[in-house]
Amino acid sequence: MTGINWAEWGLSEPVRAEPVNGGLINTSLRAQWADGTVRFVQRVNLGVFQNLAAIEANLHLAQNHPIRNLAILPLRRRDDGIHSAEGWRIFPWTADYPKQIGPQELGEFWGTLNSVLFTTKADWKTVVPNFHSAAVRWNQWQAARLNVPNEYLDLAEFLNQWSEQFLQLESELLPAVQHHDAKHSNVLNTVSGLRAIDLDTLQPGYLGSDFADLVRSTAALRGEDDPLPNSANAAAFEAAWKGYSSGFNMAAKYISTLRQMPAYLTWIQALRFATDAADGNRYYRVSYPEHNWVRANNQAQLLRSLVEICDRD
Repeated sequence: MTGINWAEWGLSEPVRAEPVNGGLINTSLRAQWADGTVRFVQRVNLGVFQNLAAIEANLHLAQNHPIRNLAILPLRRRDDGIHSAEGWRIFPWTADYPKQIGPQELGEFWGTLNSVLFTTKADWKTVVPNFHSAAVRWNQWQAARLNVPNEYLDLAEFLNQWSEQFLQLESELLPAVQHHDAKHSNVLNTVSGLRAIDLDTLQPGYLGSDFADLVRSTAALRGEDDPLPNSANAAAFEAAWKGYSSGFNMAAKYISTLRQMPAYLTWIQALRFATDAADGNRYYRVSYPEHNWVRANNQAQLLRSLVEICDRD
C-alpha cells in the first residue's frame, strides 16, 4: 500500500489508507485497521528535512520533557525508534473537536508552550539551520531575484525596502527554542485540551518566532493563498498578545522586540515565497505556476498592515 513495514511498529497491514490534505510539505495518511483502530501516518519530506536524525532526537527529547503534556507525539517502533529509513512515522489518531478557538486562547496556549521551552532547558537539535533568520533568507533572495519576471518587479522592490530594518532587528533578538510553525492549524482541540502538532521544526531559534506565526495565522484577514488584498485585524493582534503574554509571563520583559516579530516574520515569509517562485517552485507545493508569487504578494500586503499596527505602539 505504501511500502511501510508495519511490523516495525508491531502492526499488521491496515485495511485502508486515505490522504489527509492540508500540509504543504509532508505526506499524511489516515490509516484504518481491521479492528477499527485509526492512526495518523506521515512521511517526512526528506528533500526538505534532510536531517531526519535531528527530528528523531528532538521527538525523543519531547517525550521526556514537560512539552509532552502540550503536544501530540508519535508512537515508538519496536526498536524504540520513531522513523523508518524512508521517513515514515505513526501517531495515534487524535480527534480535533470542532470549537471556535479565538486568538487570545491560542495566544495563551503558545505562550505557555514557549514558557515551558524557555524555563526547562534540553539539548534540542537544530533541524533546519537559520530557519527564521532574516539574514539567511535575504541572502537567498539576493541570489534568486535576478529571475523575477517584470510583472513582479514592484513586489521585489517593496521587499527590498525592508531589509535594513529587519536585519537590524534580528541582531537584537534573544536566542530561544521555538516551535517555528505556531499557527492555528497546528493546534488540535482534544478532550485533554489544546495540543500542538507538527514538531518537525522545533529547534533553537529566536524568541518571538512563535508569537509572530501566531499573529500571522489569527490576525490575518485572509489566508496566504488568497489573491485578494490581505491585512491584519488589530483587535485580533492585541487579543493574541494578551493571551501570549499571560501564558508566557516574561513576555513583558521583551515587549520591544516581541511585538515587532509578526512584521519581521511576515517579511521573511514573503521573501521565502518570492525566492521559491523565482527559483522554480522547488520548496512549496503549488497549484499553478504563479502560486508562490500570489503568496509573496499576499504576505507583502499583510506586512504593510502589521507595520501600521506596530507604529501605533
